[in-house]
Amino acid sequence: MKLLKVGFYLFFLVYSQSSFAQNTQIADRIVGTWFSENKDLKVEIFKKNDKFYGKVVWFICDPKTPNMEDFKDTENPDPKLRSRPWLGMQVVDNLTFNGKDTWGNGTIYDPNSGRTYDSVVRLKDANTLIVRGYWGFEILGKNMVFYRVG
Repeated sequence: MKLLKVGFYLFFLVYSQSSFAQNTQIADRIVGTWFSENKDLKVEIFKKNDKFYGKVVWFICDPKTPNMEDFKDTENPDPKLRSRPWLGMQVVDNLTFNGKDTWGNGTIYDPNSGRTYDSVVRLKDANTLIVRGYWGFEILGKNMVFYRVG
């Protein structure tokens, strides 16, 4: 009887660890660089301590405006942050993997308006990311589509 219990315990331990490793691989599928649908923004999604974050790595500048390196977070409600550059700015925070190709419980910051929105991210397929920013209720949000950079 003890042998049966030990065998069951070992089976459960091996199964749960392989399941955890598989979930980690699935969760990590959003890691990488993503190009906005309008091809005017690139965001790098990275993982830190089992949460996912995104930072701006490139964007298009209007010829009448400063260079990409000169854009500052001038609309930020916190005056101390208004001098930080857009380039390299962390705009996606604290996403957690919810299963079934969905990450949520995070926020998205819009440097154009200085507003932070709740967010949910869905992987439509291996190379298409649907990012939804919303305020209060997900149904009242807006989608942004991103494509994986090759």
